[in-house]
Amino acid sequence: MIRWLLLIPFALLIAIGASGTFFLVASIVDPVMNMLTGDTVFVGFWSLLDAIFSAEDPGPIVEDAFLAVGRIMFTLLIFPPLLVAVVSEVFGMRSLLWHTLATAVLTAAVPWILRGSARIATPQELHVSFVLGLTGAVAGLVYWAIIGGREPRRTNPSEPMSSGS
Repeated sequence: MIRWLLLIPFALLIAIGASGTFFLVASIVDPVMNMLTGDTVFVGFWSLLDAIFSAEDPGPIVEDAFLAVGRIMFTLLIFPPLLVAVVSEVFGMRSLLWHTLATAVLTAAVPWILRGSARIATPQELHVSFVLGLTGAVAGLVYWAIIGGREPRRTNPSEPMSSGS
């Protein structure tokens, strides 16, 4: 029970923070991501300022902007590791390969799922998906490292753990 109440939320919090940090660094260091995020932030910031100064009451505009950024962050950084963690804990999947690959594939697939149209991807879109996949892999790896992924799942919680010898 302590695992569900303390360890899993703590591991998710640290994993999401690590993947967010990785995404931030990748957005600064990687030229394709730098151009994408830089242009997005630049255009978004000036559009937001234009909307704020042209409205009588800028409160709802600012609120909607923060809500939109929060939704994007939830969709890209929080939802994939959360879903993989819940599935992993319910089905007892504790392998490193499962946590890193499942989170990486789900994170990389989010933009494609949300787009919903079938067309050939550009090299830049594939690059962004690759970086998002690495971001998810970081979250999965950190989560696995914190929850003690090597620990075997006990079928009977009242039994003591075997020493493995």
